[in-house]
Amino acid sequence: MVPAPPREPKKSDRLAVAAGSASFLSVGYFMARRGGWGFLTLIVSFVLLFFVVPSVHTVLIEIVAVLWWLAMIVHGFFLAKGPVEPAAKLRQRGVGIAAAVAALLVLGLLRVQAGGIGQTVADAKASGDCQHAMDSLDKVWLGLRIADAPLAAEGDDTVSACRELTAAGTKLTDGLSGDVTDLNTGFNQIGTVLATRPGHEKMADAVVDGFLAGLPVQDPCTTVTITDWITKRPKTGNTLDRSVEAVAKHEPAALLGCGDKHMAAEQWTSAKASYQSLIQAYPADAGKAKAVAGIAKADLAIELATVREKLEGTGTNSQPAYCGSPAKYSAAKAYGKGVNKALFFGNDTESGRLPKTWSASDVTNATLVVCIGDDTRGASVQSCSYRSNFGTGPSYKVTFHKVKVAVKAYEIRTGRVVFNKTMQFGGSSCPSTVSYTSTLGSDLGPPSHMDVKVNAKDVKTQFQKFVVK
Repeated sequence: MVPAPPREPKKSDRLAVAAGSASFLSVGYFMARRGGWGFLTLIVSFVLLFFVVPSVHTVLIEIVAVLWWLAMIVHGFFLAKGPVEPAAKLRQRGVGIAAAVAALLVLGLLRVQAGGIGQTVADAKASGDCQHAMDSLDKVWLGLRIADAPLAAEGDDTVSACRELTAAGTKLTDGLSGDVTDLNTGFNQIGTVLATRPGHEKMADAVVDGFLAGLPVQDPCTTVTITDWITKRPKTGNTLDRSVEAVAKHEPAALLGCGDKHMAAEQWTSAKASYQSLIQAYPADAGKAKAVAGIAKADLAIELATVREKLEGTGTNSQPAYCGSPAKYSAAKAYGKGVNKALFFGNDTESGRLPKTWSASDVTNATLVVCIGDDTRGASVQSCSYRSNFGTGPSYKVTFHKVKVAVKAYEIRTGRVVFNKTMQFGGSSCPSTVSYTSTLGSDLGPPSHMDVKVNAKDVKTQFQKFVVK
């Protein structure tokens, strides 16, 4: 019996194999009975489509994918063995074309969906709406990344830009409290987006607009801090420079309000500085008149505080610092006709002999500050003899002297000296007896020099020369 001839391998139609290879699923290789090639190309296609394309996100990788797709088609065409019977050809072509159409249809639908998302994102970027862009990009899944790698790359760039801009917006909102560190950080983040992620300028504009819309803040002094920072920041030649427009818009009122706030808190120096800044920077502003009045009021308050401080402090000879370093209080009453009420310092004994109506209770109702030195020995008046031991002891000569004090009077209104002389007060001398203290039980007699008993009328008469005009 003659053995049957070996069966001829099944042949595959070239066009069918090429069409099957166009499916990216290596269907053509399996139709051509080339399992090794089929598994190899299937693995390469899987890695390329599911790992490389979604992660690289460039047009170049799309070109590589297309070239790989064309290579499989051409390679499959030449691997196929034909011709085949018409019925088999029709069946094979149907399978190959169906696989290719299915794959290309899915790819096409994904590209259409990706294009729609891309247009939505483009519109959001044009309007500066980061949230809308982020919501749309949340719909991008792996299939869309495979179908449209550039869209995925652009979307990832927009996501990063929006995250950075959102963080910048948060910092700028925090910076509205007057924290210049937050302001610096926020502006730097926006600057980085503008420099490294082109196409997101409108989104950056929206963040800057949000920051500027927060001005002025409730506290005028905080507003001044912010506008001062904006004025001093270096120009960058981008949308951030628009912030300077807010300075002229909000700073004048803020400076005036800040000055008023400091005045209410009796922070006179700070109040004056705010008012002066307003006048210097905005001389034509409507608030100038109020600022000028505020400076005058602050100056008076500063003068009053300075005078009070000098009167409370202690200088030499138990006198306040004012006696050695006077200061003016321009609102005080001018030195002139009538009783010039005074604040007396330094010698309570002599000032206590003066009429109470001459004394002022405070700087605000005083005309003079009178500094009185300690009692010293003046000119001799009379000498008398005294005996100790009840008139049985030796005789001692005692010379009585006037009481001498240095007196200096300042006009509070100007701080100038209006009286600077030494006074000597007379009084009664040579009383019938004098008291003295013995030393170590030994009676050495009274001191040889003693003061007269000052006559209050004489003290009044001499002080009256400059207190009452």
